[in-house]
Amino acid sequence: MSKAPAVDYALKIIDFFAKSQTEIGIADISNALEINKNAVSRILDALFEENWIYLSDPVQKKYRFTLKPFSLISKCTPQYALAEISKGELKRLNEALGDAVYLGIKNNDKVLYLLHFDSKKEVRINGKAGGEYPLLTSAPGKVLLAYGEHSAEFHGYAERIRKQGYATDDEEFAKGIICISCPIFDDTGNVVATAGISSLTIYDSINSLIENKLSLLKAAAHNISVNLGCKI
Repeated sequence: MSKAPAVDYALKIIDFFAKSQTEIGIADISNALEINKNAVSRILDALFEENWIYLSDPVQKKYRFTLKPFSLISKCTPQYALAEISKGELKRLNEALGDAVYLGIKNNDKVLYLLHFDSKKEVRINGKAGGEYPLLTSAPGKVLLAYGEHSAEFHGYAERIRKQGYATDDEEFAKGIICISCPIFDDTGNVVATAGISSLTIYDSINSLIENKLSLLKAAAHNISVNLGCKI
């Protein structure tokens, strides 16, 4: 336990409320969490005053969450949470390979980079967080199209991307730049983002990216997906 036991108790009680599917009383919390009833009562009073819980059964003195906790959580935008969860994996990949590594999402008809770790090589690709790139000619764009809405003309290519689990950009977006990208799945199994590696033809070919670096990229994308709750 930390040096602030009241905070520890409060966090445990909040977690207990979040996991419970029924109304909760002081005795329920005290017995389940082995916290003194007086301490439970004080914390419930504080949560009630701050509108985190409401008295759903005045006779039995049972409580439920209000919508306030969910409202507070929703203020952390999904994009911010996604970037925070992905940051560690992609930074490690960048440090291991020295190549530019990014996290992208679909933003209307563009790919928007939420994260971009610059190449550590002497000649570098000019990418940045907040940059936008075309869907059809970029590896991340192709991934997002393959797992989302796309034209009939793209259907065959989309099936191939889904089957192999990655897309490539062999100097389609810009001469001298090559890229591979993999999907990232959320807890519902939907693709919410894509992670990728970009390099230059003076260092790599598209084949060398696939043969030497794709497995590491897939592992990073898999770990991010698991951290988002995807069961794969």
